[in-house]
Amino acid sequence: MKNKKNQLGVGLVEVLVALVLLAIGVLGFTALQLRAVDATGEALTRSQATLILRGLTESIRANPNGQSSYPAAVKNYIGVGEKSPKKKCFNATCTPAEMADYDSYLAADAASRIGISITMTDCPGVGSTIKRQCLFAAWDETASKLKASDYSACMSSTGTYVFTAKCLMMEAY
Repeated sequence: MKNKKNQLGVGLVEVLVALVLLAIGVLGFTALQLRAVDATGEALTRSQATLILRGLTESIRANPNGQSSYPAAVKNYIGVGEKSPKKKCFNATCTPAEMADYDSYLAADAASRIGISITMTDCPGVGSTIKRQCLFAAWDETASKLKASDYSACMSSTGTYVFTAKCLMMEAY
């Protein structure tokens, strides 16, 4: 009988310890799930930015006579807002420069609608004799720091990404 009295309440303590361990495990799983949701959102935004930039590079390739017009046109539409294209080009009545302006507007508008800012400038990390044009897309807090001719919010001048930046670079030509 003496042993039975010493064991009273021990089962309850064991249950409480098991519940604490279970709660810690569930909290760890919840934190992991929240991180997975964030990563999924980041992957979606990165995919959307890639599609927009890829579409714009295809437009550039389809308009070889207007290639030199694209950098200024894309920079003109950074933070699209109330801006609109000089001319809507639905047929062959546009000049190559007007087509570049319209293509740039469409890409910047599509990007802006989902919180992405785009610009186009010389690629970082290439020699001064080689002039390559790169497209940049930035989102979240990096989007507001992206300027028309300044990609330093995304990359260093040597072409390495800034650690906390949320952006993408694509060589256009």
